[in-house]
Amino acid sequence: MKQDKAVRRPQQERSIKTKEKILDAAYRLFCEKGYYNTTTNEIAQVANVSIGSLYSYFKDKDTILLEILDRYNDSFFKVHDKLSRDMELYKSDLRMWFRRLIEGLIEVHQISKELNCEMNILCYSMPEVAAVQEKQREKTWQMTLQCFQAYKEYIKVEDIEAAAIVTFKLISAVVDQIVFGKNDIDNERILQAGVEAVYKFLIG
Repeated sequence: MKQDKAVRRPQQERSIKTKEKILDAAYRLFCEKGYYNTTTNEIAQVANVSIGSLYSYFKDKDTILLEILDRYNDSFFKVHDKLSRDMELYKSDLRMWFRRLIEGLIEVHQISKELNCEMNILCYSMPEVAAVQEKQREKTWQMTLQCFQAYKEYIKVEDIEAAAIVTFKLISAVVDQIVFGKNDIDNERILQAGVEAVYKFLIG
């Protein structure tokens, strides 16, 4: 069911909390049951709000999902933002900078592990989700590139743009292996190997 009336933009604290309750409930249900197996009625019930109230904040289930994805992706950007602000602290120890980056991404993935799996499925059936994911990858690559440009005096690879793409893919593979893989060795060893691989590729 979809409503055509304009959705509310909450300003007051009570309205903001109501919207947050809806998003939190939807997030839990999407992780537990999957997007397609969750209804807006169930979301409203878990959030303890009326279905009419839900539709006053969100046009449909798709818009709920997309707002959750925006917030999910923001958590990745915050990791990059923090490390960008702290870059001066790590100029004497770039290995530690790479480690902090990978650790931050692992933490975000682990918190939203089930949602990440659901998103990978939805990318094939919902163009909107695929577009959000592509936007997230592009922005993450751009942020990685900006960091590399700031560190270019230390980086030995001549093509920094290409290096940013390769490094992003390598870091993503390390994060995915630690979070989603079934590993026969300790995750710390995988993390350390990933840090060393990135360091030696970029710094030599």
